[in-house]
Amino acid sequence: MLLGHSLVQAQPDVLSVAQWQQDIRALAEQMPKMHRSPYNKVSQQEFDSAVAVLHAQVPKLRDHEIVVGLTRLVAMIGDGHTRLTLPQDMAVAYSRAHSATPPPADSSLFLNHLPVKLALFDDGLFIRETTPELMDLIGAEVLQIGSTAANEALEKVRPVVHYDNEMGFKQLAPTFLVVPEFLATLGIADDVQEIVLKVKTRDGKTAAVALSPIPQFKQVYFVGANEALGIAAPMSQWNRKEKFWLHMLEKEKTLYVQLNESNDKDDESLAAFVAKIERIVTGFPVEKLILGLRYNPGGNNHLNRSLVLALARSEQINRFGRLYTLIGRETFSAAQMLANDLEYYTNTLFVGEPSGSSPSAYGDSRKMQLPNSKLTIRVSTIYWRDWDVDEKRPWTAPDIPVGYTSTDYLQGRDPVLEAVLAMPTTGTVASTMQQVYERAGFRSATWVYFRAVQDARANSEEITQAEEKFGEYLLQTKKSPEAIAWYSHISSRHKEEAWPLVGLAKAHLLSDERQKATDTLEKAIRLQPANKQAKELLTTIKKRSSKG
Repeated sequence: MLLGHSLVQAQPDVLSVAQWQQDIRALAEQMPKMHRSPYNKVSQQEFDSAVAVLHAQVPKLRDHEIVVGLTRLVAMIGDGHTRLTLPQDMAVAYSRAHSATPPPADSSLFLNHLPVKLALFDDGLFIRETTPELMDLIGAEVLQIGSTAANEALEKVRPVVHYDNEMGFKQLAPTFLVVPEFLATLGIADDVQEIVLKVKTRDGKTAAVALSPIPQFKQVYFVGANEALGIAAPMSQWNRKEKFWLHMLEKEKTLYVQLNESNDKDDESLAAFVAKIERIVTGFPVEKLILGLRYNPGGNNHLNRSLVLALARSEQINRFGRLYTLIGRETFSAAQMLANDLEYYTNTLFVGEPSGSSPSAYGDSRKMQLPNSKLTIRVSTIYWRDWDVDEKRPWTAPDIPVGYTSTDYLQGRDPVLEAVLAMPTTGTVASTMQQVYERAGFRSATWVYFRAVQDARANSEEITQAEEKFGEYLLQTKKSPEAIAWYSHISSRHKEEAWPLVGLAKAHLLSDERQKATDTLEKAIRLQPANKQAKELLTTIKKRSSKG
């Protein structure tokens, strides 16, 4: 069954059964032709079967239930750009569209919105914003929606959410949980007119709260924790409606740049803004530059070039420990492409959450309207490939992962920015590798190394020091698989030197691979007969072997 609840005897009344069925057929015929690769995530047989089921159900469905069904059909394509743009009042609804959406054929097709906005923090689902009369609910944990536990409710909306990866789902799923028509159709709640939330308030009390939808197209205002609790908003929240802005932290000698949309302003191009950044970097003692992409859902990826060039050519900033890029679940589309370029062409370190888009992803969505309902569907038309050969990489992973909890939100903290400000600007390649390894693992740490090696400014002495110190760190912390992989690579780079082989032998010993250690040490001695460390270690191994 396509929809989540048992069907009752109902029928559409805004459009006729024949009109809705014509819309379904139009979607099924046109969308696959527009999409770059419609059956990459779903088979044609599965899609066609779902189309047939919805088509047959139409006589027993209400109009809003058909809209939910259409939303699911589009979401089956399985990418973050291809979606049915929900017919909602854009003054209250979440949207990352960069162009206007035409209204549906009839105003009765507009969906409603509850007087709350939700967020999925690391510690659960919480009420992030409310209309002013409900501000006591801000920071309350949502335990249950209607008759459904919060975690189960999230899974029930999964089939209608359009996303590239799990971070994209975490960003978008809460926005569907405040649309009463989706809650009722998917069996999360029973009534469109009143939704009951079971919550745990900030003071730890459990309460049931009945919420009615906001009157449509009436002026409405949402408040967040900073207004409700009288706390200062963190810097990253200062100018969320500005496409781009910057702020100099003079005490920290840090330039903070936030790019909320990859597009020009009406009165300033992104290239002109980048030129301003370059003047500040060269004119002031800037020791660190932080680029915020956490709230950037995209724009025009071709405009990224000026920023990438400026950061890549900066002798002052393009060094490990000086350049940081903040990413998260809302880093999407053109912002993801910017992250791709920064990852490849600069020495930036990514901080925060994994990005909300895949580095290789479908995009450049084009609009189509259904003939009768005039509902708008956006369809991906291009597949953008990342520089990495791994096209299945789900996201850009942070080099320094930092989470975000409800407590952080309620206290006005920005732990991601705090983590960057605490990082030293004088870090060597070796120290940077160790810091990244401790937070993000071996792959991220070795990527720091490979970028350093490929930098024309690389100091061979510093690179060798990084190779030695990181290997020693892996041995000291008894990370034998990583140490074996590391020294195997380093020995291939230094084929005429013995010290990487000695390190590799030690790594084999950590894994209790005595014969491999012996063979490796004998090879080291052949390369460098006078290598005292290799000889002593080999003698020790043989003595232990003779004792059984």
